[in-house]
Amino acid sequence: MERTTGTVQAGVVHPGAADGLDFDDCFRHHYARLVRSLGAGADGAEEAVQEAFVEAHLRWRTVSRLDDPVGWVRRVAIRRILNQNRSLLRRTRAVGRLADGARRAEGPPSLPDDGLAAAIRRLPVRQRIALVLHHLDGLPVREVADAMGVAEGTVKSQLHDARANLRTMLEVDDD
Repeated sequence: MERTTGTVQAGVVHPGAADGLDFDDCFRHHYARLVRSLGAGADGAEEAVQEAFVEAHLRWRTVSRLDDPVGWVRRVAIRRILNQNRSLLRRTRAVGRLADGARRAEGPPSLPDDGLAAAIRRLPVRQRIALVLHHLDGLPVREVADAMGVAEGTVKSQLHDARANLRTMLEVDDD
């Protein structure tokens, strides 16, 4: 049983030959050209063409029977480029809105003096996070527990240990 492979030329898929068009041949003959042509007009073209060929490979049985399988790959790549550009535009607008809001927001909470800040940085990470969220950000123990993904009792224990460690580091007298 002989397998018929479609004839592929740079940019041309011969009518009637697409039924048996070999994916590897199609990729070899069209990948670089698609990247070059789409890359001239858009950033991210290589990734978009790669993703389009992956999608084509997954559906090759159907795609190979289309009148223009390479055109299908090209359209998928173009859609990916356009979607990527829309996503970047939305992200840029969102960052701009957040930056505007941050400029209008109140100033940052007061930070501890340098000695205390240095001591806090020396705490184990869980103690440090619990301490900062609870005392600097003003979150209740329940919210700290939610943020850290632990039980409230664990946060209370971390806070207790953090305070004890800070007391030792700073030689604070409880009297």
